[in-house]
Amino acid sequence: MNLTNDHIRQIAKGDLKSFREMYENMFHSLCLYGYKMISNEDVVADIVQEAFITVWNKREEFNSLVGTKSYLYTVVRNNILNHIRDLRTVSIENHSAKDVEDEVEFNSQILKEESYKLVRDAVKNLPDQTRKIISLTLNGCLNQEIADELGISINSVKTLKKAGYAKLREKLHKHVFALLFITDILNS
Repeated sequence: MNLTNDHIRQIAKGDLKSFREMYENMFHSLCLYGYKMISNEDVVADIVQEAFITVWNKREEFNSLVGTKSYLYTVVRNNILNHIRDLRTVSIENHSAKDVEDEVEFNSQILKEESYKLVRDAVKNLPDQTRKIISLTLNGCLNQEIADELGISINSVKTLKKAGYAKLREKLHKHVFALLFITDILNS
């Protein structure tokens, strides 16, 4: 399910169904983000749930998906840092350069996961044969392997793949990172 700004507008109006869709779509990614900072799954799950409660309580202040996602990640990060400070298990001031590098790498992984989710949702909406070709390509299959598996010519694979990528670029033009992900796949 692909979240849109319409979901955020509906949430601002108090639509629980849209809120539930956002929760189900983002809960796992936010937990992964939190697990990078602390390994206590229960604490992270509680903090993520609290972040969603905060968004619900301030729902009228949000009008864009990007802003809402940024807010959720920020709330999760800050609440985990507060939890760490309160437990005095880790001194925040003593983070090493390696810790900073790890956090940057983890943020990069989250960005890749979010981008992959956008691409996967867009691929689901492609015509059947094109969807199969793009899915096989994303799974690392070469054109000849795809042609053999689907029983079509390699030229058909190339043509449908080109058309599929054009549709994906059109659909994802506002999502720069997803386009970079597609470009990375094309160049590999």
